[in-house]
Amino acid sequence: MRSGVLSLGSCALALTIVSAAQEKRSVKAGVYAAAQAGRGQTLFNSKCASCHAPNRFTDDFFYQSFAGKPLWEMFDVISDSMPEDNPGSLKKEEYADVIAYLLQLNKFPAGDTDLPTDKDALSAILMEKP
Repeated sequence: MRSGVLSLGSCALALTIVSAAQEKRSVKAGVYAAAQAGRGQTLFNSKCASCHAPNRFTDDFFYQSFAGKPLWEMFDVISDSMPEDNPGSLKKEEYADVIAYLLQLNKFPAGDTDLPTDKDALSAILMEKP
């Protein structure tokens, strides 16, 4: 009987760890680092600004496209389609840097760590309106 209780306790602990790992966070919680946004601004200016004005990413269309959705969706769209002349040509970290810059443009607070690049981590971060 005692081993059954321990097994049940172990299962509960495992479920708690899994659910904590999948817990949703908001972009309002400081999900990127300021230095990362700086790198993203440099990349944006060199790779994106010839076609896209920064204010395009702070308007209602931008929010309608991504608000309430996991940040992975934004990462996926940008990394699959940009830059227009060579889609997917940047490193994953560079796409994350550009997204960090877009978050900074929208006045979301910076945190202590860089925005992640993997699907699971980005899927746990929700885009919201500032």
